[in-house]
Amino acid sequence: MAKLQTTTIPLNQLLLRLNDLRLLTRAELSGMVAFAALTGNLFGAQRWSLESFQVCFAVLLLAAGCSALNQWQERDLDARMQRTRNRPLPAGTLPPSAALFLTAVLLVCGLLLLAFLPSQLPLLLGLLAIIWYNAIYTPLKRVTAFAALPGAICGALPPLIGWTAAGESLLDVKIISLFITLFLWQVPHSWLLLCHYRKDLQLSGLPNLFTTFSTQRLMRINSYWLLALLFCYLQFPLFGYLGSASFRAVFLAGLAAIGLAIFSESRQKQPKAKKLFHLTNLSMTLLLLLLLLDNSFAGF
Repeated sequence: MAKLQTTTIPLNQLLLRLNDLRLLTRAELSGMVAFAALTGNLFGAQRWSLESFQVCFAVLLLAAGCSALNQWQERDLDARMQRTRNRPLPAGTLPPSAALFLTAVLLVCGLLLLAFLPSQLPLLLGLLAIIWYNAIYTPLKRVTAFAALPGAICGALPPLIGWTAAGESLLDVKIISLFITLFLWQVPHSWLLLCHYRKDLQLSGLPNLFTTFSTQRLMRINSYWLLALLFCYLQFPLFGYLGSASFRAVFLAGLAAIGLAIFSESRQKQPKAKKLFHLTNLSMTLLLLLLLLDNSFAGF
């Protein structure tokens, strides 16, 4: 029994440390960012290659590093909010120096992977993403309640990294369309989350969007953003960016179902922001997944 205890305790500690790393790097979100970069690469190359995996892993490392650095920068704010106070830094399960060291390792490794691609554009865009997210957007949140607007650029950059890794031009209308779509999606994505965690926003001491807009008015503004996002979505099947007729049909059917669910929820007297948040995320996941699948089989 004693021997069993000595092997179980280190295993439990290992699992706790791994969970700390998952929370620090926001592994699930970083995975979605890498998925967006991979989709951008296949959208341009229309085939799988070594560069597809290289850029995907590089962006995964960059996203994880940016998240760790963001949490180091905002550890004082995270300690005030119910949603974030159990993250490793405010909870005290990971020292800030260790988070900074991990940040440096992740960012350097991610940038090195991009540096070894044939084009230097992915590396430059990777550097831009780090600077924009951690040196512009993160400090801007302490200055203005509208930081989500310039911050939306960060979330739209990963497909551009993948696209340029395929040797494609940034001036191509296809990638510009995807960039604009992701930019428009980021704003309701961020504001709906704020609506759901409104009390946390007040506890954080950050500039409060709800001193400018009531919750009802912000939800109404979100509806206009979502309508603009819908028109952006429609260009992918209408302009042939989704090449397969089957995928176009699946996307339109899925978009219709999600749109009806969003419309139905928005019509409620007190719409649930978290439900709208998940539906909005589902719509973007559907687009990226179908773009990836469509271009994976483009050569067959």
